Amino acid sequence: MKKIITISLTTISLYANSGESIFATREQMSPHNYMNSNLAINPSQNANSLTPMQLEELRQSAQNDIAKADERLNNIHLEQQRSNNYNSYSSYNSSSGSISEEELALMKSAIRSQNLKALQQRFHSKKYTGVENTTTINYIENKTQKIRTRFAMATTLIFETDIESYILGDTTGFKVEEIPNMSNAVAIKPLLIGIDTSLTVRTKDKKLHTFYLFSTDYKNAKDPALVVYITDKESRKILEEKQAQIEKDYFIIKDGMAELRVKREDISAKYIQKATKENQWLMAEEIFSDKKFTYFKYDKDNMPQLPTIYAVIDGKDSPVETRIIGNYLIAETINPKFSIITGESYVCVEKTDAQEILDQRQIKTEVHISKDGYKAPKDNNNKAIDKLQGNL
Repeated sequence: MKKIITISLTTISLYANSGESIFATREQMSPHNYMNSNLAINPSQNANSLTPMQLEELRQSAQNDIAKADERLNNIHLEQQRSNNYNSYSSYNSSSGSISEEELALMKSAIRSQNLKALQQRFHSKKYTGVENTTTINYIENKTQKIRTRFAMATTLIFETDIESYILGDTTGFKVEEIPNMSNAVAIKPLLIGIDTSLTVRTKDKKLHTFYLFSTDYKNAKDPALVVYITDKESRKILEEKQAQIEKDYFIIKDGMAELRVKREDISAKYIQKATKENQWLMAEEIFSDKKFTYFKYDKDNMPQLPTIYAVIDGKDSPVETRIIGNYLIAETINPKFSIITGESYVCVEKTDAQEILDQRQIKTEVHISKDGYKAPKDNNNKAIDKLQGNL
């Protein structure tokens, strides 16, 4: 709110000293306090007696004082608005217990827009190495762990085992999000500054983890925890034993997040490949199947463009659904006969008995291949089959 102040020079004569203000405190503005004010008032002198220079100085002084007063009024209005916002939030939160998403977004936007240089100087310190925001906590039964979070940042908790469930104390001031493809981790986001709450996490090893969470802002001098590892020696041992048993029971095909487990007891490697000499490069390094899929192994470094797999049904090539994981081209079907085709080159694949598969395996480009196909040394085939079935 701006106030317009009009000064009539025809009523009184004003003599302003250099740098003096026409605005005063309430006491100074009292009718009985003119002597202590910054204004010299001479009722007997007419305004026409002022020189043009004195009038200009008086006008500039008045304009400067009006600008200062206007700025001061704006600051007072802004402080009152901030105070009213916080008082309104406190009153609303105590009466209803929650605020809407829209109201919360407006509050956060208003607070953050007040200072566009809201950077936590701790991150810009010359001594900052980048590892200060990652911490490791050893699990202790019945102990509540304290986690420092920061407004506008996420804190990730990573456990030894998968998370079964969790309970957050304050769903208005904090938010917990599950992380895709990480069933053993959650992300915590504080939505307000200077608040605290509790978080209880139950993991699949039947253990309870209790945390005390509190939020800070950019003015805090201490490092917030952005990544927290919760270690548990007992759970780690159980997990390692479980993983060892899985590797014993399954042949695991993995590439990044993609993973496929093949039961070793279901593996059948009774396949032979037939190809002419000029097509020998197209033959798979290994072929085996379980009860659902058929697996063709190729080294992607040597063959970036993998071939197309067809199932031979009634003497005709029929397309099949395939996917690639690591070095394996996986046909999502099982069939007695397949064709491996790329361009004009092709390889015939046929499932046969164990004796024939022992005579037909790995292909080497230096070896001459007859029209009937290439017969690999028996020892190499035995090793390949033993490897797949977990006997090595």
